[in-house]
Amino acid sequence: MNTATGLKNKTTVLHSGQSLTIDYKVPLFAIASIFLIASLDAAAYAQPLDDVTATILESENSGTSVQLAWNHDDAISNYEIGCVSCIPNFSENTVNDEIVLQNVTSLENGLAIFYVIAYDHNDEILVVKQVLLELR
Repeated sequence: MNTATGLKNKTTVLHSGQSLTIDYKVPLFAIASIFLIASLDAAAYAQPLDDVTATILESENSGTSVQLAWNHDDAISNYEIGCVSCIPNFSENTVNDEIVLQNVTSLENGLAIFYVIAYDHNDEILVVKQVLLELR
């Protein structure tokens, strides 16, 4: 029975070849509050590096300039950003929520591969993200 006050269900429990039926009722407000709490929790606490974007600023024969940007998080003290596809590989550090990398090169398939590492105030790694950007 589904009503405005709750859901009534029956559960059959088998024990030693015998069945036992248990009736229970779950109030709808209890179910609704679980979904509300779960949705508020996800919206209120964004994780570091949830939203990382890569944008080509300019492209020339010698290399490409790429801006990487991400969401701000007060729990982070600094970031390390590296280019894996670049020859030679390199990394840079920043305390800002964005960085511009110069002379970015791609692999033969046209993809540039970056990583962003977020460190907390104790220099412990909290989050690592890999970012792919097609340069061709």
